[in-house]
Amino acid sequence: MGHPLLKQSFFVQGERQRFMIKSISVPEWHEMAQRGEAPPMRILIQGGSMRPLIRRNRDYVTILPLEGTPVVGDIVLFSDPWQQNRFVVHRLWRTEKESVLTWGDNCRLPDARMPWDAVWGKVALIERGKKRIHPDPRRGMLLARCWHIVAWGRWWVYKVGGKLKRALKSLGKRTT
Repeated sequence: MGHPLLKQSFFVQGERQRFMIKSISVPEWHEMAQRGEAPPMRILIQGGSMRPLIRRNRDYVTILPLEGTPVVGDIVLFSDPWQQNRFVVHRLWRTEKESVLTWGDNCRLPDARMPWDAVWGKVALIERGKKRIHPDPRRGMLLARCWHIVAWGRWWVYKVGGKLKRALKSLGKRTT
């Protein structure tokens, strides 16, 4: 059983209503998915690595079990191969026969390559209040590339700006 904070609700769409079945951990959901029994899972995103598309502690994502091979640009759920009980939602950046490369839209660098079996699901819907966003892989990749450039620029400004601020502060101390 996973960490209590990893308990997520999943929903089933009925004829006229939507109702909650129960809460399960992400690893339990993955086991169900491997048996072909997992319904869509709805998760509140807690990190900021997919900003501005997915906002921390405000946006929910609905994840479907993998059926077939996801395409570059899809937003996927993966189990971090290097840290147990850590699950990440990032964009699929590059695929090869035996490994994948993912990258969060708000991250300066991509994640390390990981095996295909670390990828567990695909984001089908992003919910922000009453707004519903259906991620488009091609448009998402274009926006992610632009945001990565901005992220590098922001990082550079903060890094240089911080050093400049400290230098000016130390000069101010010397003159007084």
